[in-house]
Amino acid sequence: MEAYLTAVGIIFLGTLLQSSSYVPISMVQEWSWESFSFVRGIIIYMFWPLWAASKLALPPGYLFYEMFDEVPVFQLSSTIVLGVIWGAADLLYEKSMYYMGASRGKAFSMAMTGLFGIVLSVLVMRGFFYHTHPEWGISVSVVLCMVIALAGYWYIGKAGDRKDREILSEQDDDRRQFDKKKGITFALLGGVMGACLNIAMVTGEGIFLPETLVAYRWLPALFLFSIGAFASNTVICIIQNIRNHSFSDYSQVGVWKMNFIICAVTGSTEFAALFAFCVGRAFMKTTPLTLFAFIILLVGQYLFSLMWELIVNEWHGISRKTVKWMVTGILLLLAGILLPAFLPAI
Repeated sequence: MEAYLTAVGIIFLGTLLQSSSYVPISMVQEWSWESFSFVRGIIIYMFWPLWAASKLALPPGYLFYEMFDEVPVFQLSSTIVLGVIWGAADLLYEKSMYYMGASRGKAFSMAMTGLFGIVLSVLVMRGFFYHTHPEWGISVSVVLCMVIALAGYWYIGKAGDRKDREILSEQDDDRRQFDKKKGITFALLGGVMGACLNIAMVTGEGIFLPETLVAYRWLPALFLFSIGAFASNTVICIIQNIRNHSFSDYSQVGVWKMNFIICAVTGSTEFAALFAFCVGRAFMKTTPLTLFAFIILLVGQYLFSLMWELIVNEWHGISRKTVKWMVTGILLLLAGILLPAFLPAI
């Protein structure tokens, strides 16, 4: 129980830092979204993963390439490809929120990401790694807690939908753009793509040297995954630079210093969640609970983003009934991730 709660605390700390990364973004000067995202992506997906893998996961006396020297090509390439897919998931999340409404779309997308993250990871385990890890599977306890967490997302999504109807005017909340079928479709696709982070931790299982500390054994896999995510983010940003004629952003010398500082700060806090996710997994004593670290990550991301929405008064003026829906959802999400510490692994 203690190890599990420690993992929850580590992952929640990382997601708290990640959610705080959006606070200084409004301070970016004269850069388009794609230019900012590209520079920040260098920090998130290249600088910190390389530093973590080389400084924390590499034991003394070894060269960096030796971590990957004996790893099958399929295992290396699949982990990188999963990063490429995951890197494009945000585009589908945005489409889902556009067609379903921001609050309901975000809740449904996160719920589908969590669901697919567990189910697809188990299928990959059983399909490709059963001969080396026949004990891998999913417990009844994990299924029960996952269902509770999904119910929490549903309640908060419902509260968000009520908030949109209660607070936003017809001009702000243009119902003509709402399309539930399209929203669900994009959320499902985004869920599958977002689940690739958890699947990559499965395909990256064992990519470490024997002397690597247990807490850092998923960092080499995160490095490979981040290569793919960086490639995907770079392609998306360059395409947007071309479409919006915003390559001139990079030549604006006067704002480079401030914008780079913001990119470095937000990129570092964004990486904190990925780092905490990898370290937190190491504290899980059984494989089913290791899988559940992904649900903890998603719940932490959602709850802390909701916290900032409350701080900036985005929910100001909602009815008492909507408050009850929101509080019920929060309690269910917390129950869903804390119960595994007290339930038997059955």
